[in-house]
Amino acid sequence: MISTGINGIDDMLGGGIPRGSRVMYSMEPGVDGQLFMISTLFAALSKGLSCLVVLPHTTFDIFKHDAAMKRGCTMEIFNKKVVFIDAVDRERIEKSSRTRKDVLKAWETKVKKLSKENAVEIAFIYVDLLYNDLGLEGTISIAEAAKTSGTTTLILEHLNLEGRSLIDQFIEKYSYDLIIAISSAFRSQLHFNYFTLMHTSWSNVPRRSVPFIATEGRVVPYIPKIVVTGPTQAGKSTFVTNASDLGFSIDRRGVAGDPTTVAMDFGWLHWKNFEITVYGTPGQQRFDSVVPMLLSHAMGIVLLIDATKPSALERARHHVQLIREKRLPMVIAANKSDLPGTMSDSEIRKGLDLQKDVPLFFISATRKGDVRLVLESLVDYITQYTN
Repeated sequence: MISTGINGIDDMLGGGIPRGSRVMYSMEPGVDGQLFMISTLFAALSKGLSCLVVLPHTTFDIFKHDAAMKRGCTMEIFNKKVVFIDAVDRERIEKSSRTRKDVLKAWETKVKKLSKENAVEIAFIYVDLLYNDLGLEGTISIAEAAKTSGTTTLILEHLNLEGRSLIDQFIEKYSYDLIIAISSAFRSQLHFNYFTLMHTSWSNVPRRSVPFIATEGRVVPYIPKIVVTGPTQAGKSTFVTNASDLGFSIDRRGVAGDPTTVAMDFGWLHWKNFEITVYGTPGQQRFDSVVPMLLSHAMGIVLLIDATKPSALERARHHVQLIREKRLPMVIAANKSDLPGTMSDSEIRKGLDLQKDVPLFFISATRKGDVRLVLESLVDYITQYTN
């Protein structure tokens, strides 16, 4: 298997990309997704794999410098097994060819020659100018010229101005094995970038869209903010504490002597290749004006209720309505379900007026395993959620 250089994607793909695959990184206009291709290239070079890089849009010196800067490392990695065809070669081909057919032939000959001479295992091809010069058929033909054996892997990057129709062509007509689309989106007030596993030929990986950030030269799957909300005394502070690698709560004693959150709980965790910030809201009614602010820019919500208190469902319905207005992914965690008097699934759904597709979990927030199960479900829900 060949690593994409991005742990979250490798995990989703079952370890990486099978050798001999055809791969496309398809970028939406306006999205800086260059680190995807560069991450895969650096991962291949770090393993000592022989690589060909076709970059008609720039020179190899500029590319090496820019790629090393983006990745946050020196250019020494390029001293390993890698050869380039760059903008200088493109200019020479254009000047020495009379017709478009001659240009295509010259490209195919050069790519095939370098691939054979260097026993290229992976060809990285930036296709935008090739597409402009020679069309899609010509571009595909040049890429195929690098495939000198059944185990040669092709990895293309393309600025996709045609949308899903172009992706469908790569899947249906040209039998590409992996298509990863890199896009941007708005949800409520939040703008974020995300990648989507559009197609994999070797496994039944569900199509999903995953937000990401580029940090320290790496692509990191990123769920920036999950909010835990619900009525008072539902166990939100305990939930956030057991969800977090690091965090704290701002509490004071309530009227009955129990600790109660007067501001918010928050914590951080690195989990399953996701970086997540978790916020807990205060549950008292007098803090209701604060909750909408805390929900702003959230990617998903855990609504926590006390499964032994039917009287709290009316208060929880207020939170449900607020979350629906924000059009955010939500899961329900029925806490204290290990205690006597736990309500049933149907009672809770009826009391909260929940649709059947909203996930509902019976948990104890004192058990880290229960908390992590809820988070796992919410992360999956976020990456598949449409509003």
